[in-house]
Amino acid sequence: MYLKLSKDLIVTLQSEAYGEASFRSAYYVSTGVKKRKAKALWQLEIQTKSRVLDYFEYNQLPIPDLKMAAIKGSFLGLIFPIFPWRLVMKIILKETEMFLDVFQRLEAQAPKQDKPFFKYLVDHEIAIRRFAELELENSPEQALQAVTCLLSHDEGDSE
Repeated sequence: MYLKLSKDLIVTLQSEAYGEASFRSAYYVSTGVKKRKAKALWQLEIQTKSRVLDYFEYNQLPIPDLKMAAIKGSFLGLIFPIFPWRLVMKIILKETEMFLDVFQRLEAQAPKQDKPFFKYLVDHEIAIRRFAELELENSPEQALQAVTCLLSHDEGDSE
């Protein structure tokens, strides 16, 4: 038995479209180290969005419209080079807080066969949050570790 289409599942897919657009925009308007960091975050969002779309397809769930989420995300990404970096990291923490709650709720409700997928979603959001926390703690050399760890796992890996 699979999770039926719910508001939380729709939010999940929209969040990935939002994140992908945010970090894509940030990548194109940033330079140097910030550009490299935005690219890693963008790649993680692409990977996760692909997995969410696969989940929707496998479960024959209708794909919601993602245009507004992508537009909002694109505008958010434009602030990366404009606003102070600490403020950008605080915005990332705030933006991911709600999504983490949604992903944890889905993981708790998921049937056994779907648990690894939803655990990955939780790990994904924790990795982005950890990035922002480490940036705020002035540990930028370690900030992308959790992100690159998730990126380095094969498609079938969920641990």
